Amino acid sequence: MMVLRHPSKKALREWLAGEHGAELDAHLGSCQRCAGVLETIDDADTGTLAIGDALAAVFTAPADLSDRLERKVAARLDSRAVFDVVTDLFGAGIETGKILLIDEPAE
Repeated sequence: MMVLRHPSKKALREWLAGEHGAELDAHLGSCQRCAGVLETIDDADTGTLAIGDALAAVFTAPADLSDRLERKVAARLDSRAVFDVVTDLFGAGIETGKILLIDEPAE
């Protein structure tokens, strides 16, 4: 029976850097312990982030997201208001035309 050895942090850092073999790939695919260690590795010397930090950076909303959304919503509301005014004016013209051309005066 083969005794399972977990890779060192150095080996895991090398794996994160893309230097790995099939055995390490297979081990990491089935070992929860090593997957957890991978999430905590932060190699300040190379400037790489831990996986958890990298994911947080990717999925964090931009700081100006709220301002950008508010501007877009305000612009959309303004354009709808303009559209409403135009359709009201167009409708008023149609109603005026009906009164002048179609309706007969009441006796």
